Amino acid sequence: MGEKQLPVAIKRVQAEFAEWRASKSGRERIPDRLWAAAAEAARRHGVHAVSRAVRLEHSTLRRRVEETATFVELDGLSAAEKVGCIVELEKGNGTRMRICVRDGASVDWSRMKEAFLGA
Repeated sequence: MGEKQLPVAIKRVQAEFAEWRASKSGRERIPDRLWAAAAEAARRHGVHAVSRAVRLEHSTLRRRVEETATFVELDGLSAAEKVGCIVELEKGNGTRMRICVRDGASVDWSRMKEAFLGA
């Protein structure tokens, strides 16, 4: 992906990192706010694209994205029980898992999430 083809979100993070790198002194750690911005961009546009554009270690960014993955818990299954339950999980690298069940109450969702995300 060329410089001109980068999505706006990646260009924004790239500019934030460039500004921070220009003003930092020595070997400062990357601030959490910049990691969060990079992880958010990576969730939408892929870890590879962001790590390359921002010059971050791929595996470190991937881990940050996976650490911030969210799990949505549905309260009450009355509506879902009639048509079944569909749950989709997505990792920051774009890997997706879709689960379709008739009885969502019979599934250990926490264990499914942990197995998928490697937590």
